[in-house]
Amino acid sequence: MSQENVEIVRRVMALMSQSPGPTRDREVLACFAPDAVIDMSRRVFNPDVYEGHAGLIRLGEDVASVWSEFHIEPERVIDAGDRVVVIEIRRGRGAGSEVRVEQRAAVIWTLRDGRVRAGGNRPCARGGSRELGLEE
Repeated sequence: MSQENVEIVRRVMALMSQSPGPTRDREVLACFAPDAVIDMSRRVFNPDVYEGHAGLIRLGEDVASVWSEFHIEPERVIDAGDRVVVIEIRRGRGAGSEVRVEQRAAVIWTLRDGRVRAGGNRPCARGGSRELGLEE
């Protein structure tokens, strides 16, 4: 099941890099449980917790309102059983300021029954695995 979880997370990340639209949005929501919780309370800009499909839609709206450009590049994907950890580089350009920002983060995805149940991020340095209690 864990390899399937990795593939689901890779699919979500690939979908999120596409332009928003009704088809893409439906495909993204299909990857998440209706009661999924995405905890972004540790992010620098606009920390928040997003609950359910309505929360996921709000997350997308929040990202679009803050960033004129926003890209996530997975650096490393770690299979951790019912969790998948993605060390990623986030690059964006502020919607009002046009200032470019780059941050390395770890996103911990929890999956069950083939759907994302929870996700959360934390900033991380270098490889990030040791900070999360995982082997390098």
